[in-house]
Amino acid sequence: MNNTWFGLRWLLRLAWRLDRRRFVIGMGLLLPGALATPAVALALKKLVDAVVVDAPGEAAAWGAVAAVVLLCELMLGHFAHLYYFELAEITDQRLHRELLRAANGSDWLELGDDPSFGDRVDLVRQDVQRMRAGIIGGLPMAALAAQLAVTAVVLGVLSPLLLLLPVVAVLPVVFGRRAEHLLESARERTAPVTRTIRHYRRLMVDPRSQQEIRLMGNARYLLGKQAELLATYQRTMNAAQWRSTALRLAGQLAFALGYVGSVLYVYQLARRGEATVGDVILVVTLATQIATQMAAGLDLFGDVYASASGVRRLLQLRDESRQRSGGSGATPFAVERMTDGIRFDNVSFAYAGSDRTALRDVDLYLPAGTCVALVGENGAGKSTLIKVLTGLYPPTAGRVLVDGVDLAATEVTSWRRRTATLFQDFARIDLTLQHSVGVGHLPDVDSREAVTAAMHRARATALLERIGDTGALIGSGYGDGTELSGGQWQRVGFARAVMRTEPMLLSLDEPGHSLDALAEQQVCDAYQATAREVAARVGGVTLFVTHRMSTVRLADLIVVLDGGRVVERGTHDELVAAGGRYAELFHLQSRAYTE
Repeated sequence: MNNTWFGLRWLLRLAWRLDRRRFVIGMGLLLPGALATPAVALALKKLVDAVVVDAPGEAAAWGAVAAVVLLCELMLGHFAHLYYFELAEITDQRLHRELLRAANGSDWLELGDDPSFGDRVDLVRQDVQRMRAGIIGGLPMAALAAQLAVTAVVLGVLSPLLLLLPVVAVLPVVFGRRAEHLLESARERTAPVTRTIRHYRRLMVDPRSQQEIRLMGNARYLLGKQAELLATYQRTMNAAQWRSTALRLAGQLAFALGYVGSVLYVYQLARRGEATVGDVILVVTLATQIATQMAAGLDLFGDVYASASGVRRLLQLRDESRQRSGGSGATPFAVERMTDGIRFDNVSFAYAGSDRTALRDVDLYLPAGTCVALVGENGAGKSTLIKVLTGLYPPTAGRVLVDGVDLAATEVTSWRRRTATLFQDFARIDLTLQHSVGVGHLPDVDSREAVTAAMHRARATALLERIGDTGALIGSGYGDGTELSGGQWQRVGFARAVMRTEPMLLSLDEPGHSLDALAEQQVCDAYQATAREVAARVGGVTLFVTHRMSTVRLADLIVVLDGGRVVERGTHDELVAAGGRYAELFHLQSRAYTE
């Protein structure tokens, strides 16, 4: 129960901070509307008593009072709903922002690699809608509490024994709370299953996967897997629903017995002359109202309880994200121009939950102003090295130094602002071209000139001309935008990366993997030109990962990785002459092109 009231208070305080005017007006209309309900019962009592004693004038007056109070009950609640519904909309938007902050609040990507954290994010995403319902239900629930308090006072004045009726009316709430707890536990147990079900749904409707699904004829197989998961989910939830229904029924049955008993008790009081006919009508009316109020309160309590569980999960998610964001230094990265270079000092790294070391004892020096190629087979550690260097993951051991500055001692976001990266699995941001590219450098996100210049630097002028304007929508994520090929999306991603014109580190992970030969050559030309600009302006290092040896030869320094270790480094000619792993890879690819 404490968790429920905590969640309700947290949501109401949030709503109060967001819009006090709507909060006050909503409650100002709700409260008198709620108090009008027992007032109707009192007016009916007076009306009946006046009729019994044959007082038509008094009866007419109380009839008019009952009509006015009933009108207030109906109208005030309606107008109050308009205000607290709008308040719930505002709160819903804020809760979504809180979820995004919690999911992305850590300095590192480790949380994103944790499946259990993903399950909790998925649960909170579902809970946000419930928390919105908690606001819509929380304010009426507060008014309902005042309504029940007035009802209890009226019953207590008539006979203290009648105070047992509101007490019995609590039983459905207690049993309902237990029922909601059963459902919440079932939802938490099935969170991995629901996440997988949604993945299958996305897979089946995603245009990028539909072509392969149709060609391979595996739609029935995927639907069958989804049906198996749905059956598992439904079995668990149905069992919880049956137990929940049984508990709710027990609570409602206990109240029904109390209701019948209270009416019979007042009837006996009236027979003995200890109560009037109006008192009997009053108790019947109030008991009926309590039944309605408790049914409504039970539904409201269910919403509030579910929303309180969501609040608890959201706050736990936020706290976990903050706790696991430690490790970043407090000193901003202040190097304006690199003069020495980047050093890996005995760096090792392992992904969370993995028993395999992705980088092992890496000692590496990348001189300022150089163009560096990372070479190695899949799984050698190339992409991981870039992620550690760009500050997405902290090293498990060792240090990364830029011009002698240990990145572990600097504020990681300030270092990231001095990097520009295009990953192999780059983001396809379905926005206008202006914003899809412009988010690469937020100070210029709305600058048409900056985005146009970035498209030119990425050798994507032809694509810009095809789209027609930087304000045009690309992709079909939420509108009818221009559809782009994989290679064209990569050009957009490259333009986004080069929005930052003075990065200390420019890194590209397989920049030509989605491109044809001509487009790849254009990207290589763009890469070389950008590398020269970065070196000349800030002494920056440019780093690229590729499997194409023709591209590797452009680098000033080639670094060969194998099993997470640096096994060779040098220029192309030096490594070919050494006859090691690089020479082997180079000759294998050369034969593939010549045979």
